[in-house]
Amino acid sequence: MNDTIALHARVLGTSDRPHLVILHGLLGTSDNWQTLGRAYAETHCVHLIDQRNHGRSAHHEEHTYVSMARDLERYCTENNLQKASIMGHSMGGKTALAFADAFPDRVEKLIIADIASHAYSPHHQSIFDAIQSAPIAGHSDRSKIQHHLLEQLNDPGVVSFLMKNARRLKAGGFQWRPNIAVLEKALGAVVGAVPLELNTLPTLVIYGGKSDYVNQEALETFDRACMQLDIHCIEEAGHWLHASHPEEFREVTLDFLAN
Repeated sequence: MNDTIALHARVLGTSDRPHLVILHGLLGTSDNWQTLGRAYAETHCVHLIDQRNHGRSAHHEEHTYVSMARDLERYCTENNLQKASIMGHSMGGKTALAFADAFPDRVEKLIIADIASHAYSPHHQSIFDAIQSAPIAGHSDRSKIQHHLLEQLNDPGVVSFLMKNARRLKAGGFQWRPNIAVLEKALGAVVGAVPLELNTLPTLVIYGGKSDYVNQEALETFDRACMQLDIHCIEEAGHWLHASHPEEFREVTLDFLAN
């Protein structure tokens, strides 16, 4: 338990149901998954996790997949989750793979959303530059922060996603919830590879047809490693497939969890 942190989570549904843990991506929070979480809670006890350095979970100087997997193992132990299905998007999907590699006996089923196990080229710097240059300390108006991000990034969807991380301070102004300084330093680790060894865990890889995160080579790697593998492509979706196509995402994942 050394260097692990106690993770903040929102729990939906009753504990007598099968457990489903959901892990957000980089700069995300458990809040991003509340609508889908309520749908899953009709059949599962859903744990919407804030990973370290995100949301309402504690900040820590270390941000690696080993540390995040250990945080999740601590959460499962402290909350009496002997086994759970684990769903992760992007960075959360890599945490899920790292957790399944380190603690396979604690995984019922695995859902990996639009990410692969291999290393990626770093590609988030422009987002961190925009966040760090945003006028958050002296402004009481969220629209000025949003306008700055739109000018820098020119992507309303990403800006809307980022604005959920701006927390209003009682003393005035705003503060970013994520540990921006540590996460920026950890970008190399965030886009790094995670283990994907031969296993018998029922696994669903769901990805966006318009995303460049999961290619044919990645699918072949999953196919070689996962003896019980389902693959589903949401053809018109990009990387944030659960947000852009929630109905199809929900239907496919619920069917996988039920069977």
